[in-house]
Amino acid sequence: MQPSTVAHAAPAPATAPRTGLQILIMTVAAFIIVTTEFLIVGLLPALARDLNISIALAGQLVTLFAFTVMLFGPLLTARLAHVERKRLFTVILLVFAASNVLAATAGNIWVMALARFIPALGLPVFWGTASETAGQLAGPGNAGKAVSKVYMGISAALVFGVPLGTVAADTLGWRGTFWVLAALSLIIAALMHLAMP
Repeated sequence: MQPSTVAHAAPAPATAPRTGLQILIMTVAAFIIVTTEFLIVGLLPALARDLNISIALAGQLVTLFAFTVMLFGPLLTARLAHVERKRLFTVILLVFAASNVLAATAGNIWVMALARFIPALGLPVFWGTASETAGQLAGPGNAGKAVSKVYMGISAALVFGVPLGTVAADTLGWRGTFWVLAALSLIIAALMHLAMP
């Protein structure tokens, strides 16, 4: 009995660091995805000036994102619940990368609106399934801790999203900010594909 127990317990130390890495990737993914939603608030004045529109009209991009999440979120989350999570999260991050590139290169409000509409479809799907996935990865004993780490990424995005946008607009320009988000989304998509089970 004892050798069997030791043999069964041996893999645990090897998988714990890997699970920690997977949870960290999901936390950073949550931060990037939610930051993409709120970062634009700090970019509105520079964006409006560059696209030659009013700040009020530019602000409708925030409304568009929020309404898209509200209208399509529950339906898409339910429809995509059967999709393998690794593939789903990787595709969502690739969509965020592509939409941020589109935003960075937008020449008018209509292209910018499309660049905001597309990721708004993916955000609630990630948000609705990430905590459950984190709990499954960590196992019953550590599920609560894993979920709290993913929500820490979401909370950090909610708290720092707008200030980061304002700082980024001053240092990188609003287009540069979207390029950074695109690059981060792409990196995390690659890590998600490589590290997730």
